[in-house]
Amino acid sequence: MRTIAAISTPPGKGGIAVIRVSGDDALAVTGRVFSCANHMAVADLPARVAAFGTIHTPAGEVLDTGICTPFHGPASFTGEDVCEISCHGGTFVTASVLAAVLAAGAEMAEPGEFTKRSFLAGKLSLTEAEAVGRLIDADTEERMKLSSGAVRGLVSGQIAAIREPLFDVMTALYAAIDYPEEDVGDEGEEQIYGVVSKALSDVRALLATYRTGRAVADGVKTVICGRPNAGKSSLFNRLTGEESAIVTRIAGTTRDILRQTVSFGGVTLRLSDTAGLRETDDVVEQMGVARASKEIREADLVLAVFDPETGIGEEERDMMDAYPDCPRIAVLNKADTGAVFTDTDLAEIQRNHDAVAAVSCVTGEGMDGLSAEVASLWGSDRLQVGKDAVIWDIRQHAALSRAEMFLAEAEAALEGGDAIDAVCTVVESALAALDETDGREVNGEIVDAIFARFCVGK
Repeated sequence: MRTIAAISTPPGKGGIAVIRVSGDDALAVTGRVFSCANHMAVADLPARVAAFGTIHTPAGEVLDTGICTPFHGPASFTGEDVCEISCHGGTFVTASVLAAVLAAGAEMAEPGEFTKRSFLAGKLSLTEAEAVGRLIDADTEERMKLSSGAVRGLVSGQIAAIREPLFDVMTALYAAIDYPEEDVGDEGEEQIYGVVSKALSDVRALLATYRTGRAVADGVKTVICGRPNAGKSSLFNRLTGEESAIVTRIAGTTRDILRQTVSFGGVTLRLSDTAGLRETDDVVEQMGVARASKEIREADLVLAVFDPETGIGEEERDMMDAYPDCPRIAVLNKADTGAVFTDTDLAEIQRNHDAVAAVSCVTGEGMDGLSAEVASLWGSDRLQVGKDAVIWDIRQHAALSRAEMFLAEAEAALEGGDAIDAVCTVVESALAALDETDGREVNGEIVDAIFARFCVGK
């Protein structure tokens, strides 16, 4: 396999940069551009021991001083011989070191090629490899926890725990087919049924985590809406933890859509603060209201802000009539003022929303309650992201859904007394779907597409 190289640290200036080299000739290639201060050859360095030395071109032109750390295959990230060269983190010097490595015989790595090689070498499952990319891109605590848990094998371990008893059942079923005189009997059939039923229950439990996992990984498109001066921008600022939106007593301050991504309620909210919904002669404000209406129609979650001082009017009723088919939380603002809604208004709000939370966007009172409502709607209150196995990817969900379908079919076949060979075929299909979930059986084009999303150097 070709020897590849790339810069594995972010571009730009920094204290150090790392150039990673992997492949059959990694030690030889690195030896052509790195001379150890102790005069040892790179190929003779002990594995995982950092050596100081000089970095130079293959022709001997000195570029920098730095560190070389070899990792001998198969005990390396890629399963191959790997060398990591640490140099000073200047843009030009880093590029020059990489150019020297390429001139010494390495080829430029493709995006995600190091992690792909790790997957192909059996160092990572496909789920764990996907999680590596997610971990690198994580920009919230929940996203980091989700990816970190998957990298540590929480999802792969759960899938393996489902798969292994099923594989043992397949052995028993095939034995019954090959040796019909060795009848599995009622006790054996009950045992097989129990394993299939347990696997089906476990697959369904894992599928049930998808809503939460997707909400963390991809985020929930969340629209803050309401009449002017209801407190939308104040809520936006409270959720983001900064004064992102201008807040004044002047109605119609917000014209354009303000966007921010935050962790809240154990999931990721992709927030949009919108213009106040009302009739207006101001052309610019009309454009803002139109954009707000479009945002509401496309929302995954609506946070509708209500002001007890104005109550429910035509603006609020028009807004509620325009809600899409998605979860809706009514945020009753100004809890610190003592103002309250009439019983009629409160009943109307409750009829049109999945949850109600009373808050003060000024003092922060009630924000924990709002967080709890979000968590309840998206299931994050029932899971410990980073500790529980949670799926997040549509590919995982599709494969597990197929496994669920086949296991349900196998369970029904056993209940109906179908022939063992028919049950065996269905269980085998369920196993294949589980294997696809974790990458044991997956189309090569899918693998290529997954790793193509990675950065070069990873």
